[in-house]
Amino acid sequence: MERPLLFGLHPDDISHVVRSLGGTAQHVRQLCRYLYRSGVSEFDQMADIPKWLRAELLARYQLGLAVPKSFSQSADATVKYLFAIEGKGDVEAAYMPGAKRNTLCVSTQVGCRMGCSFCMTGTIGFKGNPSASHILNQLRSIPQRSLVNRLVLMGMGEPLDNWDEVKLALSILTSNMGFAFGAANITLSTVGLHGALADFLSNPPCNLAISLHSPFPDERFGIMPIERSNPIAQTIAAIKQNPLPKPLRVSFEYVALGGVNTTPSHAKALGELLSGLRTHINIIPWNQHENAAYSTPTADELQSFIGALNRSGVIASVRESRGKDIAAACGQMAGRGR
Repeated sequence: MERPLLFGLHPDDISHVVRSLGGTAQHVRQLCRYLYRSGVSEFDQMADIPKWLRAELLARYQLGLAVPKSFSQSADATVKYLFAIEGKGDVEAAYMPGAKRNTLCVSTQVGCRMGCSFCMTGTIGFKGNPSASHILNQLRSIPQRSLVNRLVLMGMGEPLDNWDEVKLALSILTSNMGFAFGAANITLSTVGLHGALADFLSNPPCNLAISLHSPFPDERFGIMPIERSNPIAQTIAAIKQNPLPKPLRVSFEYVALGGVNTTPSHAKALGELLSGLRTHINIIPWNQHENAAYSTPTADELQSFIGALNRSGVIASVRESRGKDIAAACGQMAGRGR
């Protein structure tokens, strides 16, 4: 029988493990530190944990850490890592360094079943749900782990479609005995699955970004089939009824498809849809890939659309994608490395 993983357990569960083996509260703190805040990859490297406890842990558990299969680097310094999820396929994580913010974009599913027409991930279908351990490993096992100060759950997959594991990963990320990551420095991006969204809003663990892409239900359904079962109007109503506590915030993501969803009528309808919300729309010019026939809007088209949004009372700005030359940008990930 394969030994269970230690990495990916909540600190409360690690405490139960250590104490069941005769360890102390100090040993719990030490083990959590090694698992979530250090670079060690073997039990033998945990020098200040007694040998007898390390031996007991080794006999019963495996750490559960896994190095990337491969990586590729973009001209803009983005680094994309490929991780294997045994029996399910591969996921990608993208590290994007900046002057003040070093962001890691992590994946929460192998593939995706949402079927958004502009997204490369959706074209490969759904392969499986990674565990919390697999999700957290994308941060823990990259060389830049200590430099990351922003996390976005915006890679492959729909986080709320794997909510139990994502929720556990977020609780470990924000635990003082886990990664001790600030909740306001983490953003979860979702199409808005209402059941899991209600649970998220009941006790928000991080910032929320809603994939919008059109204010018109029929058009949004053509772009995002999830609109039929999880209408954006109901998503926004739920957010208005359950606002995130400060300093957490809600934003919206809007992939701009040239000649499709950037007209003055779209801007006017977005103003009406988002009325009463203090929020921001990130406009993301569509990133080309071979599995969709959209076009990227021109600079003039984007600026005209943003001007119309501003006149409609919506604060909006263009979010330039990183790593386009290595297929690491928004909508390009497909678990295939470079």
